Amino acid sequence: MFSAPKIVRIFCYLVTSLTFAFLINNILTYYLGWPGTDKIFIKTNVNDIKNLYLSYIQLFIYFSAVFIPFILVYYFNKRSLQQDSEALSAISSYIVNAVFWTALIVGIVDFIISFSVVEKIIQNNISEKIHLFLSSPQNRIKFIHAPIALLGFIIAFYNKKIGFVWLATLVVIAEGLIVISRFVYSYEQTFMGDLVRYWYAALFLLGSAHTLVKEGHVRVDILYAKAKEKTQALLNIIGSTFFGIPLCALVMIYGMEGRSSTINSPIVNFEVTSQATAGLYVKYMMAGFLGVFAVTMIIQFASYILFNANKIYKKN
Repeated sequence: MFSAPKIVRIFCYLVTSLTFAFLINNILTYYLGWPGTDKIFIKTNVNDIKNLYLSYIQLFIYFSAVFIPFILVYYFNKRSLQQDSEALSAISSYIVNAVFWTALIVGIVDFIISFSVVEKIIQNNISEKIHLFLSSPQNRIKFIHAPIALLGFIIAFYNKKIGFVWLATLVVIAEGLIVISRFVYSYEQTFMGDLVRYWYAALFLLGSAHTLVKEGHVRVDILYAKAKEKTQALLNIIGSTFFGIPLCALVMIYGMEGRSSTINSPIVNFEVTSQATAGLYVKYMMAGFLGVFAVTMIIQFASYILFNANKIYKKN
């Protein structure tokens, strides 16, 4: 028999593991060319056995995501709900932190490159070949952005603090530079506005899960503030279970349901702004921020459920 706290733990771990299973299969299917789980239910030719095996591997990922929560709860049954909440919160924070550093560094580096390309600094002073290389979206994304993203995850591993204040300050500085350059020097380029929009997107979409940890989201209800602690905890659990997680799951599922979906399409096609030669090459990454938002919020809502369940079931 599973007690109520264990059921809560299983549910939260199940939500988290299925989220990662969906994300892994999405990457395998639409980015690495795997066939997807649908291939299992389609008649397969003898020459297509390899794809069938890959489909079974992808299906096994989902089955593993279902069984892992039960194994964790069974073998680590002495952990408290608070400890489980902190563990999930740490996972969410790490993802947000890594993408934050990626957005911060990519914004600065891509701004410098775009300025050099637009003003033909590289072409005139270094090499036209390098100029053309950096003008290609695929080259810049693969050989500049991708290593920076890896660096962002490494920095996040060693630096646990998220400096959203830095990003907000840089947004203000970038906006101020646009105003000064436009009205004082009559100079304006597309990449300047792109940088502000890019960092704005990172600030709001990445900051949502972080704000949930800090209880910073604005509440519009009247009765919650007057309720007892356990009643507040129950309301938080209900809200997270029936509203928070489903909403973020819909964003993730519909955003990644196919190769041409809202999130997948810009990333797969290395989508950049319509004025690519004069702008930043980060539009694809802004679509990715939406996926990061959905994933981290789901994990953080699961952590939030455990945190509030601990208030209900803790010993007096």
